[in-house]
Amino acid sequence: MKRLTRIFGIALTAALLSVGVASAASLGLNSGGLEAGSAAVNGCTSSSLTATRNVSNSGNVTQVNVTGVPQACAGQTLAVTLENSSHTSLGASSVIVGTCTGGCTVTVAGFGTVSAANLTAYALSITQ
Repeated sequence: MKRLTRIFGIALTAALLSVGVASAASLGLNSGGLEAGSAAVNGCTSSSLTATRNVSNSGNVTQVNVTGVPQACAGQTLAVTLENSSHTSLGASSVIVGTCTGGCTVTVAGFGTVSAANLTAYALSITQ
């Protein structure tokens, strides 16, 4: 019995090593270097954004209006996620922020069929 356990252990070890070698063989090798560092990340706004929704006669969200978007955010992507009370996504959409003077109001549509009764929160993000 001891001999069978030892043979099984050696076979298992060999199998695991061959999987590891096969996985490593699939990795690409190149002459690029690995570097570390830090950089400041500057957003286009440091203030809070405010969102309101428009609702159709059937009770579904048709669009979200995000107010107070600074002009510095022009050309960046504003993403809006509609969430329920568990912070689960009910629908999401995004739009490129256009140019305007002062604080912009950006309208985001295309969430699909989302009942306004289930909407409890907005998740907003602006990315380059």
